[in-house]
Amino acid sequence: MNFILARSSEPVPVVAACLAKVMEAALRPVPADFPDDELMRALDDPDVVLGVVGNDDGVWKVLRRCSIPLVVVPPRTAGEYGLGRVLVPLDGTEEAAHAVSATVRLLGAGGVEIVVLHVFDRTTVPAHWDQAAHARDAWESEFVARFCNPYFPGLRQTMTLRSGVAGDTIVDVAAEQADMIVLGVSRQLLPGHAESVRTAVAAASVPVMVVPIGDR
Repeated sequence: MNFILARSSEPVPVVAACLAKVMEAALRPVPADFPDDELMRALDDPDVVLGVVGNDDGVWKVLRRCSIPLVVVPPRTAGEYGLGRVLVPLDGTEEAAHAVSATVRLLGAGGVEIVVLHVFDRTTVPAHWDQAAHARDAWESEFVARFCNPYFPGLRQTMTLRSGVAGDTIVDVAAEQADMIVLGVSRQLLPGHAESVRTAVAAASVPVMVVPIGDR
């Protein structure tokens, strides 16, 4: 059986219970004061497929060491939490899409709607974007065909395009459209690295699932 390990400080239990139901996994709670080193050993258990922790001062230490998806729950999460829609930001690389594919498929199979987000900045916006009426539809169709359909086949999904600073935009869109953010990231989470993830974890009003790229 698969387990979700939850370090049970409020409001972690309600989010963990919701995820366990969606993912058809059993809950394995540990106390709120469970030490980080013991938590890491518990997360290394091959039967544990997901960790859920509160957003506290030690969360970055855990994120840098964790080799499985880890959900970080902000303290302002609603008491009656429901998971109907997740936001999946993709940067337009196959590595990022592949990193979150198994987790997204599992959530989608549990009935969760997938909202894929791509954020343009000044260096990545397509040429002549504002000059051709069909440019957006054509670009979106190509993006979905390349980075969504092969990795999230058969799932109920929508596509959202925005421009701006990636981390801030992810936080804003999640507040409008999602109950959770799912982000793939390497474990280079020292200052100056993975700024979008750092911004999302620090500022999002919904839980953030961080999926390590290239790990278990």
